[in-house]
Amino acid sequence: MTFQDHLRTLAEQAISSIPAGEAEDIYVISFFIDNERDDPRQPTLTIGYNTEAQFQHTIANASDEAEARWNYAFWLQNELTVIGDLTRDPDGATARHRWISDLGLWYDEPARAEDWTTTVGPMAAKIEAHFNQACVHLARDLHNDGVIKSVIGKPVPVVLHELEYYEGIARRTEAANPPGLTDDFTTWVRTG
Repeated sequence: MTFQDHLRTLAEQAISSIPAGEAEDIYVISFFIDNERDDPRQPTLTIGYNTEAQFQHTIANASDEAEARWNYAFWLQNELTVIGDLTRDPDGATARHRWISDLGLWYDEPARAEDWTTTVGPMAAKIEAHFNQACVHLARDLHNDGVIKSVIGKPVPVVLHELEYYEGIARRTEAANPPGLTDDFTTWVRTG
């Protein structure tokens, strides 16, 4: 199974596991992208969601309603799945390693300090770009194939994010969703 197929299978299982009673209150799906152990060769995708009830509950703790709605720090922090995690998804970690190797981007830890700048930095940036694009394609496919709408009952944005928000997050999120679906989120990122 390819890494992209593995992403798709686990993402569908995760979204399909959302209880029907909770699904109607969901307004966003979270695609939290991180590097396990801060290692750029080990990117992971954690899938979760946030609800209108959680949003209402956190408004008083945020600087404004937009922050409570769109800042991951105020969300449920649920983990439907963590794809690529060495412990929780060893098959995904193996598929990810093979995928990065097939891209010609796998590297060994350099012995010399200067190799961190000349070798690791550029390779890590390429791994990050490929992983982000895989997640964009995954979200777009989940929309196009009706997976999200069938489980949630309506189209909701998939926000591709890290712990910090910046222009690249807004652009990836726009690319991953139908036109207009992410306007509130991207406006918050760009004006916040």
